[in-house]
Amino acid sequence: MSFRDRLSFDAARGEYLDSGIRYMMIRPDALMGILHELPEESRPAVLEAMARSITKAGGKSAAAYRDMGAAEADALLGVIAATAPELGWGVWSFARSADGLTLTVANAPFPAGHGPAPAPVCAPIRGMLGAIGPMVLGGPVVVSETGCAACGAAHCSFTIAPA
Repeated sequence: MSFRDRLSFDAARGEYLDSGIRYMMIRPDALMGILHELPEESRPAVLEAMARSITKAGGKSAAAYRDMGAAEADALLGVIAATAPELGWGVWSFARSADGLTLTVANAPFPAGHGPAPAPVCAPIRGMLGAIGPMVLGGPVVVSETGCAACGAAHCSFTIAPA
């Protein structure tokens, strides 16, 4: 069952839920615009905090997906890749590499919301990869954003490797 099929809306409470996990909609420019409201030297720390927060919260979502039947690593990656576009997080394509995984994201919302940048801005995606990486690779991981559309790349790209 897809994320959109699982998502329920309670108008009386003003909330969207998927398996008891609350979701909300926010414009990418509103979220990423927070960075433009801060001094430039503070922005990297905010992006790192965002990644850590998403690792924690995203881990709960990934565990729910796993518990719904995506216990095998490739099945979990399939659910994550299918769910990402339904959340508006772009189109995700995972591939196995010699030392872990790679991810290519077409049309990621974070560069679109941020605009041109001198450094990668897809901290939320890095955070989600930090949550699912240990589930898929079986231990601690290092996640790197190796290309970002905000920096001029055609798409955003990431590596997930054992720590």
